[in-house]
Amino acid sequence: MKPRLVLVGLGHGQLEILDRFDELQKSYDVKYIGGEEAIYTGAFPQVIAGELTDATVHLRQDVKPIASRLVSLDPISRIVKTETGEVPYDVLVLATGAVSRGVGLDIKPMTKEGLAKIASSDAVTIVGGGKAGVELAFACIRTKRHVTLYASDVLSDMPARVQRTIKRHLVRSGVTLVLRKYERNVLQDGLVLDASGVVPDGWWREARLAKAGAFIETDRYLRHADYKQIFITGDMASRLNGGVDAVRSGRHVAAYLLGDRRPFRERASLNILLTLPGQALLTYGKWTWHGRLPNHVKRLIDSRYLKRFHS
Repeated sequence: MKPRLVLVGLGHGQLEILDRFDELQKSYDVKYIGGEEAIYTGAFPQVIAGELTDATVHLRQDVKPIASRLVSLDPISRIVKTETGEVPYDVLVLATGAVSRGVGLDIKPMTKEGLAKIASSDAVTIVGGGKAGVELAFACIRTKRHVTLYASDVLSDMPARVQRTIKRHLVRSGVTLVLRKYERNVLQDGLVLDASGVVPDGWWREARLAKAGAFIETDRYLRHADYKQIFITGDMASRLNGGVDAVRSGRHVAAYLLGDRRPFRERASLNILLTLPGQALLTYGKWTWHGRLPNHVKRLIDSRYLKRFHS
């Protein structure tokens, strides 16, 4: 009898695992719990900017969900509870993701409904000066009457010269840059977008996967620190660099399930964010490059990813 492998969530890492579904079925009784489509995080700002018409990725057609969502998890009994009943497992892969802080419209996860709200808003207020907030501001200013970005600092993890350059480009593009913490009672202009970063989902603590307010601890193979039959992908895991490592974590888990027992290799992650029309900011560790070539690389990477999972 094959061990029961249950995959939960359609995060970017899970798409990589499902891409090897045929191989996995030879060794496991595979079941999937989750949605049938998601918005690719790396590309939806291009939709807002008018550079792409769609950033939707789809569950492969030969995989049928047995339920749409995880309701709770009992890691001792090895049971996932869903809206349709209980699902036992021998091995579990979680890719449900962290959640937004809730100070406005969630951009994590982005949805078609969220994109529609942004598209119909003439003005937006963005909260957060990290990579997500900066990229959103550059994307929105191309099509919006007014864009306000609230940030205590802008790209605080980058060199001072890069921060100065990006601030200058934001202001010259027409973004109203407010260098202080956003307060809920301020008179914001238009739709508020939460780009202030992700936080742990409450059900992790309820399931005893993590302490309150903490991300999930894993070993070097991305197995849960205590429950070795549970694998954690994407921004759920404390050792991963958020969504940037999501694809790599999924590839690692798929390979592990198929017999490759090498540990997950931690390394600097390539990140490229949309800025001015035809330009992007590339970061790799402490190395940065802003210009047209990073934009070309980003469009190539995103188009290849969307082509793999778009239909």
